[in-house]
Amino acid sequence: MMACSEESYEISEAHADLKLISADNNFELVAFVDADWAGDVDGRKSTSGYLFRLGQSTVSWSSKKQASVALSSTEAEYISAAYASQEAVWLRQLLDDLGVPVTHPVVMYEDNQGCIKLASSEKMNARTKHIDIRHHLCDLINHDVIEFVYCQTDKMIADALTKPLPRPKFEELRTVMGIV
Repeated sequence: MMACSEESYEISEAHADLKLISADNNFELVAFVDADWAGDVDGRKSTSGYLFRLGQSTVSWSSKKQASVALSSTEAEYISAAYASQEAVWLRQLLDDLGVPVTHPVVMYEDNQGCIKLASSEKMNARTKHIDIRHHLCDLINHDVIEFVYCQTDKMIADALTKPLPRPKFEELRTVMGIV
């Protein structure tokens, strides 16, 4: 167990006044999905991260280590997208229950072209048959629940949830998330 140092206290004290803000009345639900492939140096597991925004307001996010070792960056991103898709289904239902029906697919920004292509595929092939069926996303795409859109890696907000970043980039993404 690591002891609390003065330095860590100062860092947490300096950020104690950060708040999550709600910016507008736009009710478009979008997600940013990312993974770091084999980022855990000990177990080689990847970290999944996603962030959902309702308009300009962040409403849901997650960062967690994946349960299994991904064999490629595409697989790591695909597993992350599967986690995010479960949250998208739940958020759509919550919004509907609150009287704000989501009438369009939830746009899920993804920075891995292989993941987007795999998610749109009707069937698995020899290179992807090892990916667990519970991660298959094609049905959600076909039923207009989610839609993948490519996002350049340098614009991926969810990077802050999956990997260590240089301080200026982390602070930039923190601000974009609405944490000020």
